[in-house]
Amino acid sequence: MDLDRLAAAKLWLVSPPAAAGHDAPRDLPYLAHALYALVPVPSPEVPRATVDERWRLYVNPDWLAATSIPEIGRELAHLVWHLLADHAARAHDLGVRHDTARHWRDAADVTVHSTLLPDLLVPSGLPSAPDLRLPVDRSAEENYAVLSGLPAVNAGADEPLGPADGCGSGADGVPRTHELPDDVDAFGGVTIPDARHIRRTVAIEYTEHAKRRGSRPGDAWRWARSILEPRTAWEPLLARAVRRAVGYAAGRGEYTYTRPSRHRTPGIVLPGQRRPVPRVALVVDTSASVDDALLARALGEIDGVLRALGGTSVTVYAVDAGVQAVASIKRAVDTRLAGGGGTDMRAGLAVAGEARPRPEVIVVLTDGDTPWPANPPPGAAVMIALLGRTAEELPPTPAWAERVECLLA
Repeated sequence: MDLDRLAAAKLWLVSPPAAAGHDAPRDLPYLAHALYALVPVPSPEVPRATVDERWRLYVNPDWLAATSIPEIGRELAHLVWHLLADHAARAHDLGVRHDTARHWRDAADVTVHSTLLPDLLVPSGLPSAPDLRLPVDRSAEENYAVLSGLPAVNAGADEPLGPADGCGSGADGVPRTHELPDDVDAFGGVTIPDARHIRRTVAIEYTEHAKRRGSRPGDAWRWARSILEPRTAWEPLLARAVRRAVGYAAGRGEYTYTRPSRHRTPGIVLPGQRRPVPRVALVVDTSASVDDALLARALGEIDGVLRALGGTSVTVYAVDAGVQAVASIKRAVDTRLAGGGGTDMRAGLAVAGEARPRPEVIVVLTDGDTPWPANPPPGAAVMIALLGRTAEELPPTPAWAERVECLLA
């Protein structure tokens, strides 16, 4: 196999062009880490080239010798984007099988097509969304949901896929007959942690490249953002944090002589134990900078957790530059908020910490634009629900509090 032609195709992809033209070098240096991580394997069985999940590149030597360098480069870019987008792992998550692999192949190829199109890198035969009558700018999962709704092809569903079936297991997670097992030393391939590192490196270099160029192709930019700024649903994180804090407080027993122990020892009165009703304080930032819609959603999540746990006493402190209102409520959504001035959560934490009986759990809902005390209120677990937007850089919070970022797009 002529490895020099593969090397030339990689250079064609990453090198700046000397002149404009359809077959001029593409100037995509951010792809270098991914391209040079590929492990080439000669494979006469494949029509052109495929990849597996270990980043092994199976290349037909005859195709390689007869194809132009730009076309080889386009095929390499196509396959590399399957690996960068982790299409194989995503196919596993959807339960893609032999009989549905063709739907996933088309669904993933459509997204790769839209990624390659701005740089004139679409290889021959790669379908676009209009080709398959699909909406544009949809994820591979959304495309797959449409395509897999077609009548299933059950004949041969259990038969292994061959070399000509799509782009290889690197695109859909379904092994092909020509692919090597993982334990072959000569072509070891890329491990999962190494692949994760390659994706992150390429994403960082892509964002820098896009800034210099001043253009952001849609799919590639969204991919880079998802790698560098993964979004996790904040609602279950907030609910889990509140549940954990309240559950811990409820589990702490207190000794008391008002209810003596049932274990009798002659001449000695032993205290009994009671489990306190957890007391929760909500310190709510009511300054003008707080997003009311996001605050309402956060309160709704907290309310759902507290109602599910039952038997919880809740006191709400409405705070801007000072404590404006204090109310004991049964439901968080019944909160009546007052304020609208500056922001100083120290005032709310101080008043909540001095309350008697003292709260075991304090939940602070704020946008974080506030000074914080050096130490938490004594005897209370403090959790900060930081309210903001995804495009904003959120301010720091104290190390002694658990932080949950509640973000809206």
